[in-house]
Amino acid sequence: MIRLIRLSFLVVALAGTAIVACGGGTLSVLHAKSKPKGDGPAHVDIQNHSGVGIHRIYVAKTTAVDSARLNGVQPGSGEDDAVWGNDKLGNDGLPEGHTFADLTLPADRYDVLVTDHDNREQLVKHLLLKPGAKYVLEVGDNWTQARR
Repeated sequence: MIRLIRLSFLVVALAGTAIVACGGGTLSVLHAKSKPKGDGPAHVDIQNHSGVGIHRIYVAKTTAVDSARLNGVQPGSGEDDAVWGNDKLGNDGLPEGHTFADLTLPADRYDVLVTDHDNREQLVKHLLLKPGAKYVLEVGDNWTQARR
């Protein structure tokens, strides 16, 4: 019985250590809201559950982002800006708890780069968007320092 109690205590202690070591941030998650229709663009809503306002949202094809990295393109350079394109929010921003509705993209695999007003970032990689499907990307609070 004592051995079982010690083992239980060890498991609880290790689990607690793992939670603290992870930093406690909530990862961003893509949810499918409908089945693919087989044709047409994918539709993505972006929900801000990050704890702060989102300043900018960039979307690029995963192949372009990966190719740029392999070719040594530096974050924040003109070449990097060309890969990511324009901010999808314009000058509006996205307050905590709000949704940027109906981003329409051709079916493909995408990366999404989100920044806050302090230039912290979240990079969500390899989102597979299928033709005619609807998705929600929930942006969590797992912020990192800027790539720049």
